[in-house]
Order: sequence, then structure tokens, then C-alpha cells
Amino acid sequence: MSHPSPNPAQSTPRVFIVCDQDATAPIWGYIIREKGLIAILETSTQRAMDRSSEEIPDLIIIDVNAPHLERMNLCRKFRSLSASPILLFLPYNNELEILEAYQNGVDECVVKPISPAIFLAKIIAWSRRSWSEPMKPRQTGRLKLDPSHRSAIGKNKSEIKLTNLEFRLLHLLMSRPGYVFPAEEIIQTVWGAEGDIVLLKNVVYRLRKKMEEETGEAHLIKTWPGGYSFVDE
Repeated sequence: MSHPSPNPAQSTPRVFIVCDQDATAPIWGYIIREKGLIAILETSTQRAMDRSSEEIPDLIIIDVNAPHLERMNLCRKFRSLSASPILLFLPYNNELEILEAYQNGVDECVVKPISPAIFLAKIIAWSRRSWSEPMKPRQTGRLKLDPSHRSAIGKNKSEIKLTNLEFRLLHLLMSRPGYVFPAEEIIQTVWGAEGDIVLLKNVVYRLRKKMEEETGEAHLIKTWPGGYSFVDE
């Protein structure tokens, strides 16, 4: 039975897999690559956490036999950096852990065992959300956003690689330069129900720092009481 493939007009979806099981990790990677997707495979939770800020995945798979606290920390780390769907695979059915996982931003908990066919079906179903709503390029006098590379380019032509959340936030603010977006509206648009003001402030801080260091464009995002705006002067 064939499965739907991603739209060729869009960039190839990237699936970040964190799996610490020697027998399972290569199987997941093989299944995903055979479908024509990009599999970013990491077998160490610590290396995965270190690498999470560098990669820009469209889907995140966490399948580790680590202690509960380590699993939850990994989920929180990825959610703080990305709005992409997170699938958490659990070795047993524990309602309290499942509830806590959803509270920490996981989109679906999957209790193992799971067959390769069901695994692939879930990958396709969740990844389709990333493919279905491609963002349009945006350009102002001081900055250009490139969705195909998920990057920002300043007037000095320097390119900044952005995380999923950083790109979504900047894309929203640049849609109406000068308009003060209320924090609640930004959180709902960028994160959905999993966001909060602390996550928003952290992303704004990282984004400002990146833009100032990489392009010299300071003060593009302005803070207002209760919200933020993009300044294009």
C-alpha cells in the first residue's frame, strides 16, 4: 500500500529522531529515508539536546528508554526551540507520564510496541501539517525572510539561520511592520496552546541577539507594554 508523498514543490521535510536503542534507531532512520524524507538520527539524549538548537526539523521523534525526568527535559528543550510536532514514544502505558508529556508540549504519545507500518503512517500524517501551510517570503527595507532556507538576510547580505519558532515569530511580526502584536496573539499563532510568555521572551531575546551579531541590524523588534512590533525604519 502506497503512502502520500510530500509535495515536490516544497523543501524535503526533515525528521529529527532521538532513539537510544541500537536495534531500533537504524530501522526508524531507514524507514524515513526510504520514504524520501531527511532523517537526522541521534542516539544520545545529551548530544540530541546539544544539537537541538542547530537543527531545523519539521518533525521530532523522541524514542528513548531514559528515566522519566530525562525524557520530559528533552521534550521541554525541543518545545522551547521549535513549534514542529513532537511525537514521544513510551516503553509502557503510564497515564501520569502521558499527561505530563502533553503539558510539556508533546503532540502525541505513542505506547510501544509499534509496527513499522504504523510508525510510517504517523510520520506522514504529522509531517503533512508542516507541508500543508508553506510560508511566503517577506521583505522590508532592512530584512528579507527566505522560507525555503528558513533564514533571514540583512542589508549587508549576511544570512541568519533561524529555528522554527524564531522564523514563525519574525514572519508574523513582519506581516504588519509597525503594528504592535499583543503577546497573547503571538503565542497563539506561533505556539498554540503550548506557549507562554516566558517562551516568547526567550525567543525574542535569541532572535534579537542573532540579528544584531550576524547582520548588525539591531532594534528590529521593539517591546511594548503587552506586545511586540517589527520596526522597519
